[in-house]
Amino acid sequence: MEFSIFLIAPLSGQGPLAEVYEAVMREVRLADELGFDGLWAAEHHFDSEFSVSPSPNLFLAAASQITSRITLGCGINVLPFHRPSRLAEEGAMLDVLSKGRFQWGIGRGITGHEFASFGVDPSRSRQIFNETHDAVVGAWTTGRMDYHGEFVDVTDTEITPRVVQTPHPPVWVTAQSPDSVVWAAQHDYPAMQIGESLDDGRKHLERYRDAARAHGVTTQRGGIVPLRFVAIADSDDEADELAGARSLGFWEHAARTTAPDSRASLGGHEGKGYEYWRNNNPTRHAALGYEGLKDAGLVIAGSPDTVIKAIQRQIDALECSHLMCDFWRPLATQHRERAMRLFATEVMPAFA
Repeated sequence: MEFSIFLIAPLSGQGPLAEVYEAVMREVRLADELGFDGLWAAEHHFDSEFSVSPSPNLFLAAASQITSRITLGCGINVLPFHRPSRLAEEGAMLDVLSKGRFQWGIGRGITGHEFASFGVDPSRSRQIFNETHDAVVGAWTTGRMDYHGEFVDVTDTEITPRVVQTPHPPVWVTAQSPDSVVWAAQHDYPAMQIGESLDDGRKHLERYRDAARAHGVTTQRGGIVPLRFVAIADSDDEADELAGARSLGFWEHAARTTAPDSRASLGGHEGKGYEYWRNNNPTRHAALGYEGLKDAGLVIAGSPDTVIKAIQRQIDALECSHLMCDFWRPLATQHRERAMRLFATEVMPAFA
């Protein structure tokens, strides 16, 4: 079982911006020292309460210089917001700087006000995503980008530097909707999920396996990778006291930010291609309350023994071999480092 940390860096309740960035770098170094397997930096824009991480690649470049063993992943590059040639060169540069530890996490985006501000039609996000992925992976494999599609059109361009890993850095993908899960299975990519309960995640796992079989894919890396809010303390009561209001508050904010009926959530467009999100977005999860979030497997909180049991629930339901841990949203800065140490010393050895 592998464990990674997820850094979304919300400003809300975490102090001034400079202190938030200092905390990110401090926890990056600590995660490397404690033996976490990977770290992921989010990409979100134009909402400081939700995240002040508009460029995960910048965080990873800094992280590459203060760590030695932990893998470094963008969680994610939102492909419709980027030029593929630049993504290919930046990813290759990160692979070199990290000495082959870069992991390319990708997605097509879900937050509508971001699409609106970038002037991107979300109904085209799937095709832009597919073309950008194909162009970047091809460029990493060959050293040149020569791709001609409807949205990506680049003629025989050298991509420099070259990636360290062969044929290219491992690809991970956010996959909430059924179509995205099927696409991940077709490519044998791990499907990262944050908004899916254990019950829904199990359905996605079966869908993933069915799609892999239907396309003749023998999965080596693929499957469901859950991202969960994690809070750990000496007792269940202490963990709940630290994490209860914060977890629910951030989930409610996510529901408002991505509400499927708001104009902002659709970027001013009809939202074609996001039908699944209309019925399976954080609005319904926010209504569960804190205890309901824990019951659904969306929040893991408690003493080390309780957290171990909760992680075993994830493994039993999703048959996962990697858990992404978000300590940021359930815990304030003064509690996160202690939680990370407790998790590394008391929980991770139980799954070694």
